[in-house]
Order: sequence, then structure tokens, then C-alpha cells
Amino acid sequence: MKGLVKLFQIVVFILIFPSLSSVSMLAQEDSDSVAAAGTKALEIVGGEAIGGSVSMLGVLGGAELDAFLNIFVPFEDATGIHVEYESTRDIAAVLQTRLEGGNPPDIASNPGVGQMIAYANEGRMIELSQFLPEDNLSNYDPVLLETVGADGKIFNIFTAVNLAGLIWYNPNTYTGPNPPQTWEELQAWATETAATGTTPWCIGLESGAASGWPGLNWINDLVMNQLDSESYNQWWRGELSWTSPEIRQAYEMLGEIALDPQMVESGSTAVLATNFLNGGDGIFAEPPSCYLHNQASFYGAIATGNFPDLVPIEDINFFAFPSIDPAYANVRQVSGEVMGMFNDTPQSRALIQYFASTEAQTLMAETGIWLSASRAIPIEAYPSPFTQRAAEILSNAQTVYYNASGLMPQEMNAAFLSSILEYIQAPETLDTILTNLDSVREAAYR
Repeated sequence: MKGLVKLFQIVVFILIFPSLSSVSMLAQEDSDSVAAAGTKALEIVGGEAIGGSVSMLGVLGGAELDAFLNIFVPFEDATGIHVEYESTRDIAAVLQTRLEGGNPPDIASNPGVGQMIAYANEGRMIELSQFLPEDNLSNYDPVLLETVGADGKIFNIFTAVNLAGLIWYNPNTYTGPNPPQTWEELQAWATETAATGTTPWCIGLESGAASGWPGLNWINDLVMNQLDSESYNQWWRGELSWTSPEIRQAYEMLGEIALDPQMVESGSTAVLATNFLNGGDGIFAEPPSCYLHNQASFYGAIATGNFPDLVPIEDINFFAFPSIDPAYANVRQVSGEVMGMFNDTPQSRALIQYFASTEAQTLMAETGIWLSASRAIPIEAYPSPFTQRAAEILSNAQTVYYNASGLMPQEMNAAFLSSILEYIQAPETLDTILTNLDSVREAAYR
């Protein structure tokens, strides 16, 4: 189960981004944004190149890595610092081995956020807030920053994020509230639609060894829309029981859809058997076999890959997951990678400051692959209508949370994932499932 979150991220990228020819790869080396990034990099090092190198351990490869390294070209040109990127698909094990051997990378960019938080708590990481400018940090949601820190200090910055909790639909066939003001309003429409003999929802949970992960996002959406930020943090920190009413209710609300053959396409058996890449295909069938699909910001590329004739916005669009409790309205969740520092050198500090800057984050947005967690990035920096809309929703959020499963210890995360499949297969065992999760919690957080 190690690296489970990254496993599906890699699969998604390989399948929906086989070529980056349709997105900006910083091809125009003299573009305004590239020039601005170079100017910022030189400013960070005091106006004169300092040379040297900085090592970075990460998980990217292929065209995705090429796009990422292009973000550092202005930095390298301006500062003379060479970025040495080491790629591994098992960063959890490699990073642990390097740390135990006294040979950590200068910087790690890691989707295992829980692992990075643990290292921060153990005193193995460099506090970033001691040299990151406040104007950079103020561009990030404070709750989001808190979740990747330790003891109120900043030890990680966000490499890149995906926005979860987006409800995708076909504007040519969907007739429900758009956007719905509340979950109750959306489900009222879904119930009416189901009564006509057409299933409103489509869900696909199959993903090989990572099967069930879309259900994690469902539970997270349902939990965070009914809890205050402190209670949400208590949940992923292992301080809130899985048998608590709030968590139980989230599973039951998912069950009201995923277990009802009138509410979800082909019923729970199909939910378990349908690959996540095909989870929303029914939306575009003639006639549609479902109308709504809850998936992250990368789903637009999946859908247009499956159905090349789809025109973004005209044939496929999305709205944000609606509010359940008005007290916690307009909350959003992201997943992705964070970047932290293990060796404090002038080159490492310069790279972290550069990557956290609005100028570097703008270059990342321009790749067309990732979203930035920074609210300072102009919407027009994103090259596709999907990423533009997702970035707008993220920047306008009242509160932004990191996906809870990615913050949990690996053992807890794996048990959480298994619980999704167990519940869909045998909903009558929910009491046992939640009790077992509490048993894992006691051991995983010890």
C-alpha cells in the first residue's frame, strides 16, 4: 500500500497526458512570465549569481518531469544554481533510507504529506517560515498551511495541487440546479430523476491496487462540509473517533447514492467494477445513463480523452460540491505534493523562496498540468478553461483543506481506503468497519 496516493496520480498522468504538445511548456523563453521569474530569482540571491547546486528528490518522470524542470530554467539561468532532480516511484522508502543513512536530499517534493509532517515533528526538517517572505505565505489559505506544518511553524510549501469535489455534467442534458445552493437541493433533483427511471449519479471506484480512492474524496467532501476546521484537523490527526456520528453520517450519505441502483448507474456492483477512468462515461452516452460525476480537476482531461469530440464548457462542465451545513459553506479540498527542506544551504533557501514566489507559481500554472495553491496567481495564467474554472473556485474558497487521507499515517490511510470497498460490498457491517478503523487509529498514531 506504500505510495498509494501517488500511484493513482501517476496512472492518471500517463493516461491523460501522453503528450504535452497542447499545453504551454514555457516554449517562449523570452515571455514576460519567464523574464519575471528570472528577475525574481536574481533578486532572491541578492542581485548576483551564487552558483552551486541543490539536490531534489521527487516522484515525477517523463514529460511531466520535463514540464516541472522548465519552471526552474529561469532560476538556474539567473542564479547559476543547478537543480539536480532525482526521480523515484517509491519516495517514501528512498527518503527514509537516505535520512537514516545521514545523506538526505537538500529538498524533497513528496505526495506523502503525512510522511513529511512526521519528519517535521521529529525535528528532521528545516523551518521555512524563518526565511520565506510573509507576502508569499499570505497568499495561501492559513488552514491549508497549518495542515502541512508542525507546532504552528511552516515546514512545507505546496509543489502543485489538484482540486477535488467538482461535480461534472453535460450542459446539453443536465437539467438540475446549476449551481445548486445546497446538497439538499441537488439530492432533491437526483431523487426526482431517479423516480423517472434514470439514475442521476455515476461512480467508478476500480483502480487496481488503489481501488476505492475516489470514495476517499467522497467521504472527505461529506465530512468537511459538516465539521469546523478544528474537528476536521482532529479527524486526520487521529483525535476524532471513526465511530463518531459525523464520520458515520458521511459513510451513510455516500451509501444513499452508491448502494442504491436507482441513484447510481448499474448499482453498487458496477461502482466497484468500473474503472475510475470510465466512471463518468455514462454522462456522454446517447441517451445518458447518468448525469453527475464527482471527481477532481483532472477529470476534464480524462473525459475529453475518452470522448475527443467534447467541447469544454459546451459539452462538459462542472460546479463545486454544494454546501451541506451553511456554517461551513464554500469549503474545498485539494491533494498533491509538498516541498520541504532537509539541508539548510544558500542554494536550498534560494530555490524554496523562488518556488514559493508568485512568479514561479505562475510558470507552473502555465504548464497546463497543475493548479497552484497560491491565491495570487492570475486566472488567465491557466491555459485551459477547465484549469481556469478550477483555479477560480479554489481562489474564492472560504476555507481550503488538504485531503485528509493524504495527511494520515500510511497505516491509517490504507485502512481508510479498504473501508470504502468493504462498505460498498457489505454496508450492513458499517459498525464493524468503523470499529476496526478505530483499532487501526490507536496503533497508527501511537
